[in-house]
Amino acid sequence: MAYIKSYVTYEEGEKTLLQSETWSDNFRFGFIAGIIDSDGHVHPHLGTEIKTVSRKNFERVSSIFEKLGISTNTRIREASADSFSKKPRYIIYIPSSQMKRIKGSIPSTKIARYL
Repeated sequence: MAYIKSYVTYEEGEKTLLQSETWSDNFRFGFIAGIIDSDGHVHPHLGTEIKTVSRKNFERVSSIFEKLGISTNTRIREASADSFSKKPRYIIYIPSSQMKRIKGSIPSTKIARYL
């Protein structure tokens, strides 16, 4: 548990990523794989989406993609009226062409299965 706490904190019921400038690219790719496998959707022709309700994590994950030289598109969607959570959704979209270029570097189960 101590190992995980060096990368993630839990404050007021919200998980927050503790990003470090000292992370290696291999660690960053592994981290991205975990995010995709837990909070992502991979489509072979349309690309990959990662959704979160945490603005902090959205900004930090976007920053990791930027540090890795991976182009992304981002957007914010308000919660629908029938949504369980009324928080906005922060979405990171990675185009299929980008994912295919880097898929060998990301040890993701979803990427291996769908790309």
